[in-house]
Amino acid sequence: MEGYAQGKVKSVRNPQGHWINTEVFREEAKHFSKYGYYCADPIGSPGYYEYWDEQTKRCKEGYSVGGVKITGDHYAYLNFYPIMKVDLKSAYSNVATKIQDMPDFWDGDYNYYWAKEIAYHGMLNIDIPFYDFNDKNKKNLIKAFNSLKLELKVSKNNLQGGKHMIVGKSRRKGYSFKNAALLVNNYSLYRNSLSIAGAFLKEYLYPKGIMSMVNAYISHIDEHTAWKKSRDYVDKIHHKKASFKENSIEKGFKSEITALTFKDNPDAARGKDAKLVLFEEAGAFPNLKDAYMATKPALEAGSYTTGQIIIFGTGGDMRSGTKDFAEMFYKPELFDLMPFVNMWDKDAENSSCGFFHPVYWNMEGFYDASGNSDKKGALAKEEETRNKIIKNSSGTSTLNQHNQEYPICPGEAFLTVNRNDFPVVELRNHYNKVIRENLNIKKGTPVTLFKEEGKIIAKPDLHDELEPLWDYKPKIANIKGCVIIFEGPISNPPRGLYKIGYDPYRQEQSGGTSLGAFYVYKGNHKFSYTRDTIVANYVGRPNTTDDFNRQAAMIAEFYNAEIMHENEVTSVKSYFMNYKLLHLLAVQPNAVISKNVKNSKVARIYGIHMNKQLKDAGEKYIKRWLLTERDIDENGSKILNLETIYDIGLLEELINYNRKGNFDRVMAFMMLMFQIEEEELDKEYGDEINGNLSDLLEFHKFLFKK
Repeated sequence: MEGYAQGKVKSVRNPQGHWINTEVFREEAKHFSKYGYYCADPIGSPGYYEYWDEQTKRCKEGYSVGGVKITGDHYAYLNFYPIMKVDLKSAYSNVATKIQDMPDFWDGDYNYYWAKEIAYHGMLNIDIPFYDFNDKNKKNLIKAFNSLKLELKVSKNNLQGGKHMIVGKSRRKGYSFKNAALLVNNYSLYRNSLSIAGAFLKEYLYPKGIMSMVNAYISHIDEHTAWKKSRDYVDKIHHKKASFKENSIEKGFKSEITALTFKDNPDAARGKDAKLVLFEEAGAFPNLKDAYMATKPALEAGSYTTGQIIIFGTGGDMRSGTKDFAEMFYKPELFDLMPFVNMWDKDAENSSCGFFHPVYWNMEGFYDASGNSDKKGALAKEEETRNKIIKNSSGTSTLNQHNQEYPICPGEAFLTVNRNDFPVVELRNHYNKVIRENLNIKKGTPVTLFKEEGKIIAKPDLHDELEPLWDYKPKIANIKGCVIIFEGPISNPPRGLYKIGYDPYRQEQSGGTSLGAFYVYKGNHKFSYTRDTIVANYVGRPNTTDDFNRQAAMIAEFYNAEIMHENEVTSVKSYFMNYKLLHLLAVQPNAVISKNVKNSKVARIYGIHMNKQLKDAGEKYIKRWLLTERDIDENGSKILNLETIYDIGLLEELINYNRKGNFDRVMAFMMLMFQIEEEELDKEYGDEINGNLSDLLEFHKFLFKK
């Protein structure tokens, strides 16, 4: 039988784990590339059936050579699904052409396909019931896992299968081809199976998305293999079904591929009993969590998983869905997603994450004929590229965009590129750490504030009755929020040690989207270890503005702090005046205003009025504070002020900030920066600037004293 690989035993890995002779895994592909067909035996002959029975088995169960096994999906991809790739025979100097040909064996793909297989089936090549995994059997699972020699780490408790999967990746790693092949392999080989390609937008699916590749692959399979299917029943670009009508009865293989969009309907796949669901371009999938949670039950039966969901996100396409994708990637256990030890992000090996395909796995020009990645060479090339970008660009956005598209670690893939001048890379890295280690929950305590016998009491929420608004754009119905304390006040705090930045909301009407926010800042104190950091916050929208002002007043009394607010919102001053609490409001920062606004005519005793010049200054002050070095860690790396922020909503707003959006947390934080800067300028200019309001202020406080 010409074209039939006999699987002669050859060594495909040396003792050091280096791949050799990997061409033995793609003998059928080589034969097809040379002759234009797979099997020379006549259709219907015994040899023909024997050949295709064997290929079906390999594409389902995997294929072993020399004691090393690749998965069925990997074997099918290598041998039956052509891709566009660089023609190395045409390459000279730095120039090459692309051709359509069968995929090469890549060590990165070996890791991915086994990760997918283990996530779903586990290492269940030993005969153990699901419920009987004792310590001895778990050791056997670990032994089986280690024998694969993957560049991945998985705990023994996550080798039992039944997991879905989430994948973050660099560009140009061929996942569009791999995903299309997964769909078509199911369609070709599994009777009555349903495979779904899902995305937020239609453009990621068809006419030019993954379904265009699906259609091309089905054509290839129909023309060159024994797996051709009739599609008289449904044969559309976005929907394929292997069936036909006979006497008004649907017959045939009845396997199916369909594309679904989730933009206006996160329930689009609800109730669909699928073998495989792919969520494409997860970084541009704002309702990813909702869609995933709606789809997941249809792929489960009691304690069993009956199908697999795989979520993909490509660096460079991280936009509106980055928040959901990042949370799910860094908290895989929470969503029944396969967790891997985070061996990519800095200082993250004690945490888990999804599967990640970095830029240095199988970078073009940096892997050999057997598919071994030259990681050192690839990283050197990547560093060279990044240095060129730094040298030839004026800002950080170009470098951020490149790092996002060609990430070395997941933190870079989850960057959001905006036109703000904040340190987005550092903020995103810290945000990812807070997410994966749940630092917001560990560091912050939701509390209820109330006054008892003239004293402010902070009662911790011990029964999870409060609903903090951690998220940048909260999806919950109740947006009242609550006070979160990261560090309580010291005993008898002196005036000025604590400061409050306050951004109130302007309307009381129900349905308003703007939130109120305040942040409590702690300065330097010689008897206190912590300094220059956020110690409390409140983000939310109570029923009335009075309710929110009341919270601000109580937190100010609790910390003996003054409140800097945006004084365009007149309800703040009115509330504090009515309740004789004006002493809690910070006065207008005249030094800041004089430094940044020429010939300002505004003199409003309390708070600050915002304009373009002051917003420019505020953004500058925020950036400076974020990047201020406060310490050195045990590895000699700088610890920045931004690494003391544990409010993920504030971190997200800083990452996504722009002048056109609604960034309540950032504005409250900016109020703090004005206070800090005013204090520094007062040291420089003394009473020269503030003297013009001193008499009026004293008279005002006399009228409305407590």
